Amino acid sequence: MGVWRLVGGAWRREGFMRARKSFARWQFPLWLRRLGLALVVGLVVAGLIVLTQWGGLFASVQLGTGDYLYQTEGDPGDDIVIVAIDEKSMQAMGEWPWTFSPYSQLFERLGEAKAVGFDVLLSNPGPAGNESALVEAVRQAGNVIIPLAPLELSRPQSPGELYLADQTIQPFPALMEAAAGTASIRVALDRDGTLRRVPLLAENVADGEIWEAFSLQILRLSLDLGDAPAALEGERVVIGNETEIKYQVRTDANGAMLVNFVGRPNTFPSYSFVDVIQDRVPPNAFEGKIVLVGMMNTLDEMDLHRTPVSAERMAGVEFQANAIHTLLNHRPLVSESQEGTMITVVVLAMILAVVLSQLGAVLGTLFTLLLGVIYLVFTSVQFNAGYLPNVLFPFAAIFVTYAAVTAAGFASARGERQRVTDTFGRFVSPDVRDAIVDMALRDPDLIRPGGKQMEISILFADIRGFTTMSENLPPSKVVDILNNYLDSMEEQIFEHGGTLDKYTGDGMMVLFGAPLWQPDHARRAVKAALAMQQAAAKVSRRRGDVEWEVAYGIGITTGPAVVGHIGSKRRLDYTAIGDTVNLAARLEGIAPPGAIFINQTTYEAVKEIAITEELEPRKVKGKAEAIPVYSVLGLREDNGGEI
Repeated sequence: MGVWRLVGGAWRREGFMRARKSFARWQFPLWLRRLGLALVVGLVVAGLIVLTQWGGLFASVQLGTGDYLYQTEGDPGDDIVIVAIDEKSMQAMGEWPWTFSPYSQLFERLGEAKAVGFDVLLSNPGPAGNESALVEAVRQAGNVIIPLAPLELSRPQSPGELYLADQTIQPFPALMEAAAGTASIRVALDRDGTLRRVPLLAENVADGEIWEAFSLQILRLSLDLGDAPAALEGERVVIGNETEIKYQVRTDANGAMLVNFVGRPNTFPSYSFVDVIQDRVPPNAFEGKIVLVGMMNTLDEMDLHRTPVSAERMAGVEFQANAIHTLLNHRPLVSESQEGTMITVVVLAMILAVVLSQLGAVLGTLFTLLLGVIYLVFTSVQFNAGYLPNVLFPFAAIFVTYAAVTAAGFASARGERQRVTDTFGRFVSPDVRDAIVDMALRDPDLIRPGGKQMEISILFADIRGFTTMSENLPPSKVVDILNNYLDSMEEQIFEHGGTLDKYTGDGMMVLFGAPLWQPDHARRAVKAALAMQQAAAKVSRRRGDVEWEVAYGIGITTGPAVVGHIGSKRRLDYTAIGDTVNLAARLEGIAPPGAIFINQTTYEAVKEIAITEELEPRKVKGKAEAIPVYSVLGLREDNGGEI
């Protein structure tokens, strides 16, 4: 017995010290632990995405992810009309470039227009006198804006700086003098090669002169804003002076306006150039309107641009129409700030993390998809309010957080399952162990320090005569014999659903009905005790233990007990305490070899299946009065006699 206490006690201390460390994880409710893990994962995901955004990674990709927001079938109205230098006109007028005569004829017919934007760059006047008719027609019309084209338009490096124009191609001087205005037709492509914005102001590197964009000049003329200067003030371009603001529009910090496209190519009303000059278009078709003249729908792929509204490339003149429409209707877009995107990323990641921590796999997936749809709708609302959200990183936050929280939850659950398995696996059968694991994951109270009162059956068993045997045999032999008997006892306990609470030297304490509730716990305990006696006899016969024949003294009681993880901060045992436990130990102490003693409550629970003998009431320690005691002799035949 002394040897076993050393061997078994050391094993038990080591096991429960390891179990104690695992119990520390169960100090908080399961929902709170899942929430904490999910929040940590969500914060890490949000942090990584924010750093990715801040570092400028995937900048080109994110520009294109919001293109789905642009409308493709909008109503352009009838304020803006395009005179298209199209394939039909090319066929009728001959090889490009044309002489100046067709243009002169056109301007003569556009005199009633509010403003004319001539998106054709004429830098060479040709032979002397060739340009006079054109210049005179432009002067007489008084409403023509002509273009100049910087070969280079440098993107600013700091907020408040304008785009820098260099090496500019300008119209010939006489035409510039006759025109109502000259403006830059240079556009700024985004990093992904898509045209979404137009710099409304650009600074000429050569002399510092500020050039207005083609669309802004046409707006100025159509709204009769006069000569009031245009300037960049914060994140808006303002036309006016110190006493009066005549017009203002939102831009970025460098004066570039995000165009709110009306629709895909060929959305604006248009007429063929040749039809106009040959009077096949009514004269009043252009009255009081903004007319743009430029190349469009030709076989030659000139002045075509990728836009966010269609895979089909858009002609430059039609882009100018969209820019003017945006200015006229005060519909510019404003890109979401980095700070705004960061807040969105964090909020989405945290919302998803919190909700996923409390949902199962199917509901979690459905909620993730729902959140994605909600954010999709929210971005449309933002867009209609004039804001272009950065959708790449928020959508990434949703789906990366889902993947990360799901993976972390799976890993955590697997780890928790393994820890519970390690804690209980050696003390119950595999089936009971698996059931305990499932219960513990659903109800952490099962393995949290503390206990609760419940009715259970407790079995104490001790090998009779083992102390005498251990004193006459070598320690190694004693341990070998003991292990053989204890193995047979464990096998029967586990087979009947018992929980091995602890070894008591050369005996053991077993619980039935805890931690898993078993309505027939008393019957299980009695059947297990009978099976243990039979197993001991078989082991003795197999080993030939004649000199020291082994038998067990067993005590079983049924009643209320406090069950749970009980102990100090440094050591916890899953056990039961209370009078029912003490009485079982007392009955085991007075049971002779091969006897099974039970109390009155156990008897009432098993009398229909067990053969019992009522003994004289016995006095036991801790009880003032003698208590009823019954001895179990076997199982009734109508129970099949099966143990």
